[in-house]
Amino acid sequence: MNLQHHPQYQQYGPQQQQQQQQQQQYGGQRYGAQGQFAQQAQYTPLQQQQQYPPVVIPMSNVFNSNESSFFTEVTSIQEEIARVNQNIDRIEQLHDQSVNAVASEEQASHLTRQLEGITADTTQLSNRIKKRIKDIELTNLRNPNSADIELRRTQAATLKQKFLTTIRRFQNAESEARKKYQGRMERQYKIVKPDATQQEIQQVLASDNQQIFAQSVLQSSRYGDANRALREVQTRHDDIKKIERTITELHQLFVDMETLVTEQAEVINVIDDNTQKTGTHLHDANNQIDIAIDNAEGARRKKWICLFITIIIIVILAIVLTKALNVW
Repeated sequence: MNLQHHPQYQQYGPQQQQQQQQQQQYGGQRYGAQGQFAQQAQYTPLQQQQQYPPVVIPMSNVFNSNESSFFTEVTSIQEEIARVNQNIDRIEQLHDQSVNAVASEEQASHLTRQLEGITADTTQLSNRIKKRIKDIELTNLRNPNSADIELRRTQAATLKQKFLTTIRRFQNAESEARKKYQGRMERQYKIVKPDATQQEIQQVLASDNQQIFAQSVLQSSRYGDANRALREVQTRHDDIKKIERTITELHQLFVDMETLVTEQAEVINVIDDNTQKTGTHLHDANNQIDIAIDNAEGARRKKWICLFITIIIIVILAIVLTKALNVW
């Protein structure tokens, strides 16, 4: 079934158009700076953004609600995935500005705060999307006999694939930014020490101890340029560490998306298996009870038959004795 032609899906068309108009202003009004960065607007944290209100639906009750609720949830998740992609676009722009622009310390600090804010919000939003997709998948696992289960499974699989693609894109964007920052650090180090070997440069880039670079600054004849280069290298080094943490978090998020439902499915299968075993044991117990009841009823019937036969014998004996006494 094509979701876009579903009547419940189409009713969100105007809302999405309005959101797209707002999103087109993403780079123009929501980030701001001064000087050469004045074309960007101030980033608004996720907690303060109101144009994409999440639709909160208790997914444990999805199959008890009507079809409209399910498509509302699907549409809401699609909108949040679109927001993540727009945030990734903005993150790439900010990384490029940070690497290529000649900025004052104040402007560089402003860019860093923007990057930290939007990266944290995007990671938080991604984790929320992961949970919502997982809720749909787990609900599908718990209701395999639902009339529209195939439609729900198809929609869940589509959402999951789209989200995994978005996560990979986020990872790639951060990896590319790390390469660019490392290249900038390498150029700054060569300002301080033009005759540095590639091995020496890689050692400095990989080391958390910037004392090596500081010593080169003291030995440089271009102390002013070298000192500025040192401050930038230290900043870039911190940026790279933040990027590496983000990449690690995204990798874990990707793994969670691939494994969580499988683990939950195994738990559900164990529960179902135990339930089936319990049902089998109850059935066997009921059969044993039925057999015992039948045996008891059979025993009672035999007792009544024996009693009836005994009474007949007594009556016959009484008749015979009475006739015998009359003869005498």
